[in-house]
Amino acid sequence: MNEKIDIIGLRGIPLITPGDNVPKVILKALKETNLDLENGDIILITQSIISKANGLIKNLKDIIPGKKALELYKNMTPKSNSMGIPVKNAELIQAILDESKEIIRSEHVLITETKHGFICANAGVDASNAGGGDNITLLPVKPDEDATKIRKEIKKLTNKDVAVIITDSFGRPFREGAVGVAIGISGISALLDRRGEMDLYGRVLQSKIVGQVDNLASAAQLIMGEASEGLPVIIVRGYEFKFKENVSIKQIIREKSSDLFIGTFERSEWDKVLKERRSYKSEFSNQSVDKNLIEDCIEIARWAPSAHNGQFWRYIILEKGSIRNELINRMNLKLEQDLLKDGKSKTFIDEKINKTKYRFLNAPFLILLCLDNGFLHKYPDEERNMNEFILGVQSVSASATYFLLAIHAKELAACWYCAPVFSKQVVKETLKLPDSFEPMAFFTVGYPLKEVKAPSRKNLNEIIYDINAKR
Repeated sequence: MNEKIDIIGLRGIPLITPGDNVPKVILKALKETNLDLENGDIILITQSIISKANGLIKNLKDIIPGKKALELYKNMTPKSNSMGIPVKNAELIQAILDESKEIIRSEHVLITETKHGFICANAGVDASNAGGGDNITLLPVKPDEDATKIRKEIKKLTNKDVAVIITDSFGRPFREGAVGVAIGISGISALLDRRGEMDLYGRVLQSKIVGQVDNLASAAQLIMGEASEGLPVIIVRGYEFKFKENVSIKQIIREKSSDLFIGTFERSEWDKVLKERRSYKSEFSNQSVDKNLIEDCIEIARWAPSAHNGQFWRYIILEKGSIRNELINRMNLKLEQDLLKDGKSKTFIDEKINKTKYRFLNAPFLILLCLDNGFLHKYPDEERNMNEFILGVQSVSASATYFLLAIHAKELAACWYCAPVFSKQVVKETLKLPDSFEPMAFFTVGYPLKEVKAPSRKNLNEIIYDINAKR
């Protein structure tokens, strides 16, 4: 390890506009300042440059806040005023929501989990150095890929092997002040594992893992600054590291299960979540839903209890498109044929079909839940086989409940429909599902446009059957 490293602020970087070639901009500035790159240099680039080059700039005047943003604005404004900090308008809050996977905390500030998995204030949405006015920049969508493109083009143009780190500034739990952090990397591992080495007294290190790219980002931040310094690119020279391909900043993101700083639900909060969930049968908002959110909810749903721990549930995510359209049309044809056999009128049939057709076709996501009966126990008699099937249905229902609660916790809305049960073969043939799959349910999923009134619930004495009172 070198005893000295150089941190060099690169002057001459112009204001970046959409479409600018960042590697060429950097190399031009190096040439104009009589600096040459060396093998082993680390180039640290502030996020705003990448975001602007990628066109990730929005004007708040073009953003229409939704119901959730307006609600947060109403709740956060008095808290911001009491803390003496600027109030976020509803348009900015909407932009933050659009960039967030989950809201962690909403007080005088918004702490969210971004779509990348970063926990930070305001989902990284930033008005500083965004071009003035009502402009804001968003975090790069794929910062690791951006870093890799820059590194490879610099290698192509200079034949120098450098690492690239894209940086931003985040706050920290229990401490005031923002520090530089890495949000995208290429050519250098996020972490430096020093376990197994000796300390000064010969003791073997057992838990020493260093966040080296965050350390480098913080060092660069001292020169980059946060205001009018105008040094968005820093060269770090003399830091010894091993070049590594195919790295990702995700390596540095702590698993939620071991993150002590993300608060756990109190019992009252669980009660609230369980009582507030509603079946949503209205039109969804046009706000796009990140598919990763759906997968996160399925991740939670797979922890539901199941008979024999068989985990018989299988989820199929149906996005909008021709496959979903064909499925719904064929299911409706089957429904029409069944109702005609029942002697129902054309008017009745049309009303029955149109009641759900629009929801199934236009929900941002339609989720099909199946029971995989290939994992059920087999018995020599029909009665026990039927009982085993019921166990499978119960297990799948438990997973469905977990899924709906996870959806609600992500501030999405959903409704559970049993339509696939009545057209199992049509569903299986259309989607080319395995023979062992038994279609069980549909879930329409999206962001809600309106609140759903709580339905009445039976009294406890109506649902608790007291066998002692019957004796």
